[in-house]
Amino acid sequence: MKRLLTILTAGCLALSIFQPVAAAKVYQFEDAGQIPWAATSIEKLYQEGIVKGLTEKSFEPMAPITRAQLSAILAPLINEKVKEKDFPFQDISEKDWFYGPVKKLYSMGMIKGVSETVFDPNRQLTKEEAAVILARTFHYPQSSQALEFDDASGISPSAVEAVKSGVKKGVFKGTNGKFQPKKLITRAEVAVILHLTLFGEPAAYEPPPKPVIKKLASRSSDMLNQRLTKAVQSAMGVPYRYGGTSTKGFDCSGFTQYVFKQVGVDLPRDSRSQYSEGSAVSMKEMEKGDLIFFDTGGGEISHVGIYMGNNKMAHAPSSGGSTRVDSLDWYIENYKVVGVKRVTS
Repeated sequence: MKRLLTILTAGCLALSIFQPVAAAKVYQFEDAGQIPWAATSIEKLYQEGIVKGLTEKSFEPMAPITRAQLSAILAPLINEKVKEKDFPFQDISEKDWFYGPVKKLYSMGMIKGVSETVFDPNRQLTKEEAAVILARTFHYPQSSQALEFDDASGISPSAVEAVKSGVKKGVFKGTNGKFQPKKLITRAEVAVILHLTLFGEPAAYEPPPKPVIKKLASRSSDMLNQRLTKAVQSAMGVPYRYGGTSTKGFDCSGFTQYVFKQVGVDLPRDSRSQYSEGSAVSMKEMEKGDLIFFDTGGGEISHVGIYMGNNKMAHAPSSGGSTRVDSLDWYIENYKVVGVKRVTS
């Protein structure tokens, strides 16, 4: 446990001395730097060598984390002799990049397979599954306090104690009074939990410098409409991929970010941050190119699309397979419209 103890000790000293640390203005990962609630945690963990990006400049913070990825992050934090167990998983070979970390955590009883012979390394973790692994790894304190989340009854019995211990530790905080146990946990959420565990509260967020972008013409400009239509058409039929930001795969905010980039506007990475941009307009005043935001049931912004006129919206739906243009009627009837924003620069 030497590395883990060293990190924890350093975190405690930093808290006790309470020396203010200047927030980074330039972040290693451009997509993470645009997320206020997670940017400084991801940057700190990267600087400490605890996490890596999926590319040199991309962390894909809103992508779900897999069992293999979490194992690879946690295993190096625990430096103690491990008595290796027989490795029963038939879907992992010694050539896999995650073989060593998974074998280590399995031998220590911190992670299990989905069956006796299957580990399923690429399976994405839910919040309650991640809670169990993290609680075992870091030995969060036991708690007898009842959980106060509105959806606490939906937490699996096998995960309740782990969630309680993480709440007592102060690293599981929920969103809008809910824990959302069956929701997939993102790479950004794991980074924040790890920062709280190892170093305490993250440094204050300071936005990265915004690029200077030429002011766009009026939305009524034929040229702008043509550019917007061309950008949307170039992204049609792309498969949905959570955390996706390219024509290999899009999630909803990755799609809007990509399209707006083609017409000269840099949008933040996630839908909640995109909602903070531009000017609010009413639905009656919507014009082609306006962003329309929805709450699909979790009590927060969870979907965004681009209004294309004639009651149509271009978007990347999570159910349906690929980017497409749909009628707004069904979405307005079944989901809550949070608002409409017009972004012009």
